[in-house]
Amino acid sequence: MRALALVIKRVASHRQLQICVLNVQLPLPSSLFVTPSMIAQHHKQKSKEDLARALRMLHRKAVKAEILVRVGEPGETIVKVARQKHCGEIVMGSRGLGNLKGLILGSVTSKVIHAARVPVTVVP
Repeated sequence: MRALALVIKRVASHRQLQICVLNVQLPLPSSLFVTPSMIAQHHKQKSKEDLARALRMLHRKAVKAEILVRVGEPGETIVKVARQKHCGEIVMGSRGLGNLKGLILGSVTSKVIHAARVPVTVVP
């Protein structure tokens, strides 16, 4: 959310900036008990929950953004989408929600920094 706040602040002074907000869901394996459609529904619901605060912030500040949801390994997916969308910069948080999640998300940040072909701004 702090990364999005920074981007929104930038948009206030540079209205021509375009924003893509990306939510990456980790892939889940299907099984005899979990069908691909159940997994797709899970990803849809989870991304809706994950993006709710960001969407409220964008709405409150009257800032338009392209909202993207992808399933994959987060670091690789962020870099891939940035290339596909011809992004000039990636802005992301440095850490996540807690001990284990923080380690995982810190690892994502590190992967993005090393693989991205554009500047990466990391917001603590």
